[in-house]
Amino acid sequence: MSASHYYSRLNLVAPKYLRKFAFDKMVSLDVPESVADFMEGRVAKRIGARHYMALRRQADNFYGRYADYLCRLRSKLS
Repeated sequence: MSASHYYSRLNLVAPKYLRKFAFDKMVSLDVPESVADFMEGRVAKRIGARHYMALRRQADNFYGRYADYLCRLRSKLS
């Protein structure tokens, strides 16, 4: 059974929608789209080492914005 069928059977949100939400939220928090793609694991298989490290440094800088948003969201739900 695929993951999407499993989540559907349990009446849970499909993972693809969570991924879309996370990407849209990161972009709304002024994270560049290329960095948001990188943080979600959507990187070309043949990416150069320099480009990968540049994206990694940017992701390290921008991740705090998204992590802060998640903390605020979690505190509203509790």
